[in-house]
Amino acid sequence: MNGWRQSMYVVTFGLSLVLAMATVLFALVGLNPKSVDYGSMPWVYSGLSLVGAVICWVASGRLVKPSTGSNA
Repeated sequence: MNGWRQSMYVVTFGLSLVLAMATVLFALVGLNPKSVDYGSMPWVYSGLSLVGAVICWVASGRLVKPSTGSNA
């Protein structure tokens, strides 16, 4: 894996982890809101974060080249 692909893999995989955590946190806020004014926005943010996490995770998976040789 060359330097650019490895850097982009680290960035996209890290971003997918951050967005996955944001999904959980926004869902928890949706379950236990501190204010009635939040409405459905935590659920919208949670859904958008989930979509972003999946997109970044798929993108990071496509950046990894499968090795064709054996290391035996």
